[in-house]
Amino acid sequence: MVQKVMKSTAAILALAIAGSVYAESRANLFHIKRNKNRNQVHYAVRYDEAACKPVGDEAVYGYWLNLEIGPNSYEPIGRFERMAYGIQSQTADGDNLLVKLKAFPDRVIKIVFSKTGAACKLTPFISINGQESIFKEIYVFAEEGLIKPTVKYVDILGTKGGAPVTERINR
Repeated sequence: MVQKVMKSTAAILALAIAGSVYAESRANLFHIKRNKNRNQVHYAVRYDEAACKPVGDEAVYGYWLNLEIGPNSYEPIGRFERMAYGIQSQTADGDNLLVKLKAFPDRVIKIVFSKTGAACKLTPFISINGQESIFKEIYVFAEEGLIKPTVKYVDILGTKGGAPVTERINR
């Protein structure tokens, strides 16, 4: 029992030291809202602030913000939920990261990493109405069904030149 506790403590300490040596930051990029409840799926990216580059092969990840419970209630996306809300692919493209969501594999999200002085700025872009726009959120309207919900429409929201833009996709 003592050895298990010591091994666990050593592992936790090693992770804490490794995390502090490698300057990793996280930035929220965009989110999915639904009409079902107030809970949202948020997508963030792990990145190195100094280098202004993504960290790891799976830098972009999703998680639940459970607003039905409270403003600081988070949990990972479940195994079955990943079929709808998971990441299909993410690849580096120069200083950018190209991401496809499983729910929208035909829309590439380009995350641009740019350095302004010492600060690293991350901006997600997606095509909205055929024009590259800053990506903010997806809103899904669905009706409950016997086995699974039926999506009626999806709104993709963002900004172009500072003005709001929306594209509705009817299903």
